[in-house]
Formats: sequence, structure tokens, C-alpha cells
Amino acid sequence: MSRIINMKRGFFPLLYRVGLWHIKHYMFGKDFPLIATFQLTNRCNLRCIMCNIPNNPVRRVLPLEDFTSIIKGLSRMGCSYVTMSGGEVLTIKNFFDYLDVAKRHIPSINMVTNGLLLDDAAARELTGLGPDSISISLDGMERTHDLIRGEGSFEGTVRAIERLKRHVPDTRIVVNTVITPWNLEELFELVDFVERLGALQKFQPLNEHPRFEGQKRDYSIADRKKIDMERLTRLVSLLTKKRNVVNSKYFLTSIPGYFSSENRNGLFAEPCLLPRFFCEFREDGRMYPCLGGTGWKGGFSAAPGIEKVFYSEPYRGLVKRLENCRFCQKSFSICYIEPRVAFPLPRFLKYTVLNRGRMNRCGRAMVREGRHA
Repeated sequence: MSRIINMKRGFFPLLYRVGLWHIKHYMFGKDFPLIATFQLTNRCNLRCIMCNIPNNPVRRVLPLEDFTSIIKGLSRMGCSYVTMSGGEVLTIKNFFDYLDVAKRHIPSINMVTNGLLLDDAAARELTGLGPDSISISLDGMERTHDLIRGEGSFEGTVRAIERLKRHVPDTRIVVNTVITPWNLEELFELVDFVERLGALQKFQPLNEHPRFEGQKRDYSIADRKKIDMERLTRLVSLLTKKRNVVNSKYFLTSIPGYFSSENRNGLFAEPCLLPRFFCEFREDGRMYPCLGGTGWKGGFSAAPGIEKVFYSEPYRGLVKRLENCRFCQKSFSICYIEPRVAFPLPRFLKYTVLNRGRMNRCGRAMVREGRHA
């Protein structure tokens, strides 16, 4: 994750806030959110086969006024990094107003898009508002990507990457790729293609979204996770050597164990500290210490002010209960695992610098041996 953040912008505010979190947490037992993610809308212009968000029967957009209030609260508390995603954020007509608010208050901003609505006018608009990084999805070469995400989406996404490199050259372009049984064979070619595009790349194993109340369309990927383990371990071995791949080696080498269920209960030995420096917001304005850990249910209205919510007794009680949660080890979501690998400092030293752990050693052995599950 640290390689996605553009250190040329806001380096000293970022360093200060990270240091302050460590002082407050370890000396005074008090935390604040350094990282926040927003699902600004559940509207999307695609229906990707691995995603359930478009099946939510209730379509919403987080109002700009609510977003502004939350962002200002996050800034006061010391937040350093915000991800703005959906759905598809560019379906929000005034999305650039949201981006402008975020850029004025938070040191580092990441925007997530499929790129299909990012025409020349939108790319030019980003010239003055440029987020520090833009995550954009490619899941295979043209035929495979279009089968997964929709006809014409490959060509549209590649054009969007080219526009971004032309109009916002200082913004880091990060290609998001989901590893699935139906695109695995083509990912070797895709890695080289993305490298030629001059973009960074990160990988997320196929995982399942929750079902929404009132959902009518069937959705499940539980029966789609059978994968060629030998080919997968060869891919992971390749990815650990690629300089433009931004995943941690700990994450990458644990992917085979996720598909084989071998590391289902042992990816991390320590209690989960993620909700002590992380929070999430949905399009309905509710705040969560971890969407995955709560099953996308409940949450807390952000209306009273996120400082009040974050330090309230019910919220802190949920944070404490989530210390023993094992959700991210079962779902293997990059949004939760990579921050735990990189933060705080003792875990960064263990999982990133020393790169060791029981299941990680197992993962590395699988990669070396290329053994079948």
C-alpha cells in the first residue's frame, strides 16, 4: 500500500500523522483513523460477474454535504489517506466536487474507477484536481476482460489509462486485477501488458460479496474457486519479482493458501488492530470500523460527527470485539490485509521487512515447489 501513496505530495503531513498515531496508541491508548475508505455510491455502469454491489435494489449516493462534513472530521482527527470508490464514482455527476473537497483536507487521495466514463473532458478536469493515485480495473486481455466486465470495457479502460498518463502524469496509475479460475491463464500476458503501459498493478483473489436485503438476482462465487494451483503458484512466483506489482510479498505468497483453504485460520497470529486506524463509509452515510467484519450490517450514523462516533462507547466496544475477527482471513480482501501487513510499525517490521510468519512460510514453500492443492 505504501508504494501507491505518492510520497512527493504531502510527505511531511503524512509522516507527522503516522508518528502521532503511534505516540497516542502506544503511550496513551488512544487511536484515530489514519485510513478511510468511501463507497460513495452503489450505482455502476457495469455488471461484473464477481461483484454483487450492482444487485443492491436500493440505489444511493452519499450526499456531498455529508461527505464534506465527514472529510473535515477525518482531517481534524489526523486521517492521512482516503480511498473514494463505488460502485462507479464517475456515475456521480458532481464527483469532481467530492474530489476537490478530499484533496483540500487529506494528504493522500486514491480514486477507484473502471475508466469507461473517463473521457477527455473528465481527464482534463483531473489535471487540476489530480488524486495521488487512481486504481483502474483490468482482469485479462480483451476477450477475457470483456467476458468478465462487459463488451467493450477492455478498450475503454486502456484508452482511459492512456488519457490519464497524458493529462495527469504525476498521478500513479494502479491497475487492479482479480485472480480467478477463468482468467488465470491470461494473467501472465496481462502482467507484461500492464508493465508496457507504464502502470503499477495490484492483485486481489476472487472473493464473495455479501447479499443485500431485497436482492432478487442470484449471486454466489462459492463454486467458482477451483483453480489450477500449479499455474497459480507460478503466477505468484512471477509477481513477487515484478517491480511494478505493489502487493506485499506476504500477501502474494499467501494467495495459494487462500485458494486451497490452507491458511484459512492462521494468516495473522495477533489481535486485529485494523479498526484502530481504519474506518469505512457507505453510500447511506453510515460508518463502520470494518465493513467485512460486520458483514456490511449495522454501522453507525455519521450525522453526530465522526469524532463522537469513533470515540463512543458502542463503537469502541465493536472495535474491541473485532480484535478476534477472522473475516479477512476467509475473504482475503486486499483492503483489509494489506493495511495489517504495513501498519503499525511492529507489524510492518514483521510482515514487510522481515517478511515472516507461519502461513507466509507455507505460501512461499508452495510457490517454490509449485505443488497442487
